[in-house]
Amino acid sequence: MRVAYFPGCKIDFVLGDYGSAVETVMAQLGVSLVRLPFSCCGNPSRGKNLEVSVFSAIKNLALAAKYGLDIMTPCKCCFGQLKQGVYWYETRKDLRDNINRILAQEGLFYTPPSRDPGSHSPVIRHLLSFLLHDIGITRLKEKIIRPWEPVKTALQQGCHALRPYGVTGFDNPFAPKMFKALVEITGLRVIDWSKETSCCGNPIAEDHKELSLKILRHKVEDAAREGAAYICTACTHCQIQYQGAEALHILAKNKISAVSYPFILGTCLGIPLGKMGG
Repeated sequence: MRVAYFPGCKIDFVLGDYGSAVETVMAQLGVSLVRLPFSCCGNPSRGKNLEVSVFSAIKNLALAAKYGLDIMTPCKCCFGQLKQGVYWYETRKDLRDNINRILAQEGLFYTPPSRDPGSHSPVIRHLLSFLLHDIGITRLKEKIIRPWEPVKTALQQGCHALRPYGVTGFDNPFAPKMFKALVEITGLRVIDWSKETSCCGNPIAEDHKELSLKILRHKVEDAAREGAAYICTACTHCQIQYQGAEALHILAKNKISAVSYPFILGTCLGIPLGKMGG
């Protein structure tokens, strides 16, 4: 199985270990990750210039279409933005016409499935949806050789993939099931947690650090009250939020560890931590 790998900016520059874990797990599952000359997904410019934001997303999709590949990204922010790009491209004709003109100048073309079902329009998958829909729970279970002990674990869902559902179509934003199903096959015991779908605080960390840490502290303390030993993430922004110096202090104080899903799944598959960058 071959898929275009869209790591996003954060993984290559901030979360090298997260990226290594994803790549190692995919190799173990027989998935070939193809690195295309992708550019930024466009999320950083969405609040400043919609056209630039949408063009960035659609150009990446057009590039994947050129190679006949679907896209898999371990970044929920990138996943959400690529979906946003498709939404605005289909919704705004003036935007679409201008983007098509610029793409044509670069020898690229993009056709969403709603306009031509016969054309190859890249399917956009987040790591979790790729594992669930393309690999499948049954196959994953067959490959697990070292399950974790049934320790209580809280899930940090990440916002960008869940909302708005009308755009992303990822999972039920009020009662998501995908992440829970994937974590439970590793042996960990997922708890019902009221703050599972609430923001981790990372998006405002740069401008409002104190508030960002307050949000994080409340989440960690609440997870501790529920008896969780781990908080599991599958979002680059959430992972960054939980691994900062202040965050590590908060986690240690509450006797909780934050661990990303690729590391959890990788160890279940028998991959040494050293191979995943851990």
